Amino acid sequence: MESTNDSNDNVERIGNPSVVRSDAEKAIIEALCRIAVCVRNVALYGKHNSVVSDSAEAVRSVLAGGLQTLQSATVIVNGDYLVLDNYPIEDKTGCLAVLARMLSERGAGEITLTSEASAEEILDFAEALNIDPMELLLHGGIANELESRGVTNLAVRSASKLSEAREGRDPADIYEEALLLIEEAMRAVKAGLKIPVPEIRAVVADSLKWISEDESVLLALAGIRSYDRYLSEHSVNVCILSMVLGRELGLEPQASIELGLAAMLHDVGKVFVPSDIVRKPDRLREDEWQQIRKHPIEGARVLAGIEDIPALASAVAFEHHMRCDGSGYPAVSGKSAPHLLSRLVAIVDTYDALTTDRPYRQRWTAKQALGYMLYDAPRQYDRQLLAKFATRVGLYPIGTIVRIKRGDLAVVVGGSSADPDNPKLKIVPSSKSLSADVEIIDLSVTHSPEFQIESVAQPVEVLLPLTESLLAA
Repeated sequence: MESTNDSNDNVERIGNPSVVRSDAEKAIIEALCRIAVCVRNVALYGKHNSVVSDSAEAVRSVLAGGLQTLQSATVIVNGDYLVLDNYPIEDKTGCLAVLARMLSERGAGEITLTSEASAEEILDFAEALNIDPMELLLHGGIANELESRGVTNLAVRSASKLSEAREGRDPADIYEEALLLIEEAMRAVKAGLKIPVPEIRAVVADSLKWISEDESVLLALAGIRSYDRYLSEHSVNVCILSMVLGRELGLEPQASIELGLAAMLHDVGKVFVPSDIVRKPDRLREDEWQQIRKHPIEGARVLAGIEDIPALASAVAFEHHMRCDGSGYPAVSGKSAPHLLSRLVAIVDTYDALTTDRPYRQRWTAKQALGYMLYDAPRQYDRQLLAKFATRVGLYPIGTIVRIKRGDLAVVVGGSSADPDNPKLKIVPSSKSLSADVEIIDLSVTHSPEFQIESVAQPVEVLLPLTESLLAA
């Protein structure tokens, strides 16, 4: 990000031209470098040495002065480098790589520094970090070792604890976090600030884990829409459905995460389109459409300038409206067909848009949307991918709320591609029902007329908790 004030002495560029570090961040980086020196000095001279004491005091002084406003700062340990505020810290001397490896080998996932750290705590930290990793394991790990020494102002959280914290979350939490992150990313892009890429990547990985184990609840959540959060919900839904289709194609987990990240950010260029056009309740005029058609170019431009986002994301942002027959936008003369995964995201993007309520039209059912894409616009989409997608989501996708002929509402919780007209349902208990049991009906087995689907209901937000509980039952 460029500084908005050339005379501002409180920021400077470190390493990558796109990274701006504040005074506090520079102090944290200096403190980390000095900690690395202190760790090395303890290894050479032991804890009780004037040189070592001086190096610990230097760390204390930098933290006390540099963290006055922040009070504390957390640095992520990622293999052989450290990450501060979403960006890897430039390591001009190589000392930070050594520190990162030592922390990583001892199971540290993050380290939190505070302005209250004493020289004695810094010495204890340096001494603990020089303990052999296997011996530390016998002591319960680096975090336990520091706790036993009374070190509280240089706190380490183990990588396994970080992983456990993420593993304990349910799909609704993951979905909501994804919404908040894409909204934060959109605001950041509009303001010229940093996108929270590591956090987005983590929530995409969490989503993939649930898709791998039990995709039903995430797919159900993707079916609950709110007009006020259309752009963020659309982005998250396209991410989830793209990874579902990617798994169907046999993508490896890492490739699926890259696809999910690209799909999540595919519409980021829309932040440059006036909000009154994006939210317009009527059909757009041609001049307004011209502005909408610029968003793939703007999105690709933004994403191409971010170092830790894969090139695929920029390609998907640029190509997801091109169409296989060249009828889409932006128009590029002489260009071959869009990338395979751009074609995949294009299918999911159109499907989710068609099955979402818009100010100027009601949402289409899955059957209507797939019918349009397969038969009314057959050359616009990759036929093989579209056939796989249609088979995968079915005519009644998981989470769809339907009304059966006896008058009850039901939630689709499963189905078979061999019999797409007859999914498995869980009946929504009525307010008059005396039974607490959830009624499960498999329409491929039960042919009673009263259970046949009469129509697809318009989902409303109040049904979300009920839908989740039914799917989990």
